[in-house]
Amino acid sequence: MSTKNAVLLIVKQNNGIDYNALLNKFASSYSNMNSARAALSRSLKDLIVFGFLSRRGNRFFVLEKGESEIYSEIKNKLVIGLNSSLKQKQPENDIDSIVTKLQILLERSRQDKDLMKTSRSSIDFFVSDLENVQKNLEASAAHLSYISGVFSEQINSMKELDFYDLVSMENTKDSTLILEQIFSGTIENEFAVECTLEAVAQAISENLGLKHKNNSFTLPKKKFKKFCAFVLTNKLEFLNEKIILFSSSFKLVFFLGKIFLSGPYSEIKKLK
Repeated sequence: MSTKNAVLLIVKQNNGIDYNALLNKFASSYSNMNSARAALSRSLKDLIVFGFLSRRGNRFFVLEKGESEIYSEIKNKLVIGLNSSLKQKQPENDIDSIVTKLQILLERSRQDKDLMKTSRSSIDFFVSDLENVQKNLEASAAHLSYISGVFSEQINSMKELDFYDLVSMENTKDSTLILEQIFSGTIENEFAVECTLEAVAQAISENLGLKHKNNSFTLPKKKFKKFCAFVLTNKLEFLNEKIILFSSSFKLVFFLGKIFLSGPYSEIKKLK
């Protein structure tokens, strides 16, 4: 509901309300009184100028045009919206919107009997229609619960069968120590390394006393520690370039200042 219509509704429900009482009711949705006072003053000025409210001394009264505006908002924004949602083939697909609009409609109806009469005469659905939507929701919820259970079992099976998982961490001295422990236990004596840019492959391989071919080179296991240290030292220079190391069990990627390690779940879970 707009600020002006919120003011209109308060005045309609408390016709003849004085300014201080109106401000106290209006200010409940604002973080401080000064903001509420400024917004209320602007709204009152426009509502009086355009004939929605009248002012007599320090008191405010809703006019016929003001009442029509309130009914129009309730009907156009809430009732028509609800009618449209509930005419759909599967209204439960629009349940968030239905619940939101119904909540506002019910609150307004409890506050104002005239608004309740307008709402009752304008809606094109029955309570039983809402109950049918609820039944469909419950059926969908039961199905989702079943699927979720099956999905959970499948995830556990993936873990038991040691399918691959992924972990990411910042590229730091501590993380490189973890990598050294992991790759020291692999069966290979050397690893294949690929870089997205040949200049990066050249810089790393030359620092390690190795030869590169295009954007790749072979890294002896004994130089893995030095390799990680060099990448860490130059991580800002290599920030936007991927450096990828392959082993029989793991794939190691340096990118954007982070380390991405994929491998068997039983190994990756130790790092989470």
